[in-house]
Amino acid sequence: LEALTIPRLAKHMQASVGGLYRYFPSKEAIFVALQKRAIDRFQDLQRREMKRVAEEAEGAPPHVQAIGQIVVIFSLVVELAQRAPIEHALLDAFLSAPAPTLSDEQALDINAYLSPVLDICCGALEHASELGALDESDAMVKTHLLWASLHGLSHFRKRDRIQPSTLKVDALSGTLLETLMRGWGAQSDVVEEAFRLVERARACASG
Repeated sequence: LEALTIPRLAKHMQASVGGLYRYFPSKEAIFVALQKRAIDRFQDLQRREMKRVAEEAEGAPPHVQAIGQIVVIFSLVVELAQRAPIEHALLDAFLSAPAPTLSDEQALDINAYLSPVLDICCGALEHASELGALDESDAMVKTHLLWASLHGLSHFRKRDRIQPSTLKVDALSGTLLETLMRGWGAQSDVVEEAFRLVERARACASG
């Protein structure tokens, strides 16, 4: 982003600088628009995956259904880097890049745009707590802890090529999810069945 300029972008697009400024007052405004598109893509994946798991979970115990929704929602945080790498990079720049790339006003705008995604995550955790599948600690705090932990773990994927299978990101992400949920009161057998439920739903989708 630091190297990007509106004139360079206009030249690449074979457009006029003035034409771009009609739609975007700055390069940061372009970045905001792209990040919003990335959030839209993540939310679309989130809804589709949740629907698949809900369909597969019909007849399963309520605790398993509730934990299954949490597993599939937060698995996407790790998987996004492979399934939608551009969107992941854009979200990463907002969520975890050390240097701020936007003004406070723009960051608040993106944060508000991300809120519905976080609300879905929080809602799934609250539902699990209401059923007694998890403890009653703050669901939004749980949401941020899960998101931050798994998003940070996804940065380790570049090390997968030199790691044994037990230390690859996909294996660690499952262990991390299971560990946190058990720490919040989930029963081990419920968590294990929830993971199997998600696997079956995805197998049906790919098959």
